[in-house]
Amino acid sequence: MRFDLNCDMQDGFVLIDQGFLNELDSDMLYAMDILLDTSGNSELIFDFPGEAWNDVRERETKCIREFCNSGKMILWLIDGVEKECSFEYDDQIPAASKWLHLPTGNLLAVTASELIQCLSYPELEMEKTFEMTLKEGWYAISDDNMDRVKYCLREPSGTIFDNIQET
Repeated sequence: MRFDLNCDMQDGFVLIDQGFLNELDSDMLYAMDILLDTSGNSELIFDFPGEAWNDVRERETKCIREFCNSGKMILWLIDGVEKECSFEYDDQIPAASKWLHLPTGNLLAVTASELIQCLSYPELEMEKTFEMTLKEGWYAISDDNMDRVKYCLREPSGTIFDNIQET
């Protein structure tokens, strides 16, 4: 399946089971906003006067990192990208560092900024990158610089994953 990836500056791309959306409360969304600001260039830095941004980012994003690294969401931190990508099944993903749990099988792909905005303001309609219904379970995820994102249904070998990628 082909899709257009359109990420603004300080943005990202998210894969998540729609059943986990209700777990993303305002604290988690704020932490995601901080995580997206990799260099401390946004207005968020004014919430932490006199602190080094790397220290703030490490401390304030713990909850969203744990959420992602438990398999509930994958987040690619992407800075100003517009390109065509693919999302395709591949039953031969040898070594995946990213794992996604889809307990409902309702996959949502969306930019991080759109997810934050629409969950913060529920009256807004979310502009989804794509939705897909897959078999419930765990998926190994790999990507080639976001050009080709591949997925494979299989059980993970561990319980803590590396589901946040800075590109």
